[in-house]
Amino acid sequence: MRTPRIKHLLAMALLTACSVLLAPKAIAALQIYKVKGDVSVKSKTKTAKAERRATVSADDVLIIPAGGSVDILDSDKHRIYSSTQTGKMTVKSLMKKAESQASNITRNINRKVIAAVADNAGQKKSGYDAMGMAIHETDAVVPTLINIPDGMSYLSYLLKDPTEPDSAHQSFISLACRQIEQEGDTPDGAFNFVLHNSTAQPLYFNIVEKDEKKGLRLFFRRNPIASPKSDTAVEEYIYIPDNDTGKYVAIASDHNFSLKDVKHLLNDDYVPKDNYYMTILTLNN
Repeated sequence: MRTPRIKHLLAMALLTACSVLLAPKAIAALQIYKVKGDVSVKSKTKTAKAERRATVSADDVLIIPAGGSVDILDSDKHRIYSSTQTGKMTVKSLMKKAESQASNITRNINRKVIAAVADNAGQKKSGYDAMGMAIHETDAVVPTLINIPDGMSYLSYLLKDPTEPDSAHQSFISLACRQIEQEGDTPDGAFNFVLHNSTAQPLYFNIVEKDEKKGLRLFFRRNPIASPKSDTAVEEYIYIPDNDTGKYVAIASDHNFSLKDVKHLLNDDYVPKDNYYMTILTLNN
């Protein structure tokens, strides 16, 4: 009477083993991207030397000596977070501080851009007033030469699969990736985003991504400001190429905007009160 039960247990064990062997290997979400100095990682009761490409968890403790540093790669976002100080800290804390520092750098650069624009205007206006000057170079969100399907907004069209060359979407802004010079064994193509603003006014901008599971998101916590008629590199945010991403979509406006504002632009019948400019960068796979 026990034989069928034993056979059943063996069959279940074999099925479980096969499912584990055949299951796709999960890619670690957090990895050590770069290490300088004698950095250690403490995971629960185990402490080991920090090694490039080693998997870490958000709760692991990093021990960074004086003069040392460590970069963490978020494999999901393909973004690199660099340590801002030495001592003991969790991986999660390092990433949070790096995010805060990037936001502060953006804010400080934005203030300088606004001040420079106000000075160049030659008028006694505050930086806020300078940013509030209307742009009359376009009256619509959508370029007139783009044939967008009925019931679809321009942003939705760009996030999907536009058929035109990128140049068709570069009337006022254009997007590029500028590779960062790397040392040693880190040839992963790390880069910064660069926005070219061909208008005569400063523009707030961000990179937009839409995921079927996670929805819409912005790459930068705070919108950088692109100086008039120039290229603006967002050096405080470092990314590595994503093989699953075939394009990047950028959005810019004469006024600061939030994720909520961007979501409205997905509606084809939405008429924004501010000017918006959009462009796309298609990658060569």
